[in-house]
Amino acid sequence: MRVVFHHPRASGFTLIELLVVVAIISILASLLLPSLAGAKERAHVITCINNVRQMGIAIRVYSEDSEGRYPPENVREYDLQTRQRTGALKSCQFALGGQHPTDGLTEVYPSAEARPLYSYMPPSAVYKCPRDKGQSNLPCDGGGRQTPSNYATVGCSYHYNSGSLTTLSDGGFRLTRAAEGLAGQSDDWAPNPALYILIHEPPARIYGCLSSGPRWFQWHMSKGPTEFTDPQLAPREFRSPVAFVDGHAKFHDFSRSLTEDPYYPYEATKEWIWYRPGEVVLAP
Repeated sequence: MRVVFHHPRASGFTLIELLVVVAIISILASLLLPSLAGAKERAHVITCINNVRQMGIAIRVYSEDSEGRYPPENVREYDLQTRQRTGALKSCQFALGGQHPTDGLTEVYPSAEARPLYSYMPPSAVYKCPRDKGQSNLPCDGGGRQTPSNYATVGCSYHYNSGSLTTLSDGGFRLTRAAEGLAGQSDDWAPNPALYILIHEPPARIYGCLSSGPRWFQWHMSKGPTEFTDPQLAPREFRSPVAFVDGHAKFHDFSRSLTEDPYYPYEATKEWIWYRPGEVVLAP
């Protein structure tokens, strides 16, 4: 009698089956990763919108305690023991609230306790944008040095539309000489509270100084370089979360204003106002 042995088929994947599975996983990953990245960026945007809205609320409470006036553009240091303000004036435009500045910037920006919003919204993550990439011209050194972040150096990612808007040579404001901005103004000073910008992030405008020249920054939505010396050569991704005087906050696209008319980036649109026209002069 002949005995026939039946060998069971070995379990597991063949090489071809394994390659098919790997290919399917790769395809699924390529489809899902952009969606995950997009979801992460949307979460960052929501965080920033909430942050600037909270700052707007704190400013409103400050105003109620300050005879109906907005925070000043500059303050002196606050001595906790004597409860007096002393020393030289320091800028609040980029440091309305938040943590202490780094040692190299203590002569320019006030300490956390001296900032106008300290008593209304103490230092916390609310002052930090998760996409804050810093700016090479803080401080103005002309060397193109990228700082860790505005939050790490100045103590706050968000900027107060107090005035002193940076302009390019031969440009600026079409309807007025340099506007004073919101700093120290009464709470009914803004011409249209629903459109007048109160708090914003750097991508909303140009930045620069005499030593380093103007710069344009992209924090949100950028997929490459975030600092540009010519906005017309940059991706049209100049988007920024903004809080308005009336209390609402939105995520705005400033690309058209910054790329198509860089000499006059602050002109009013149907979506925002940067300044209130003052003394009317002829545009150059």
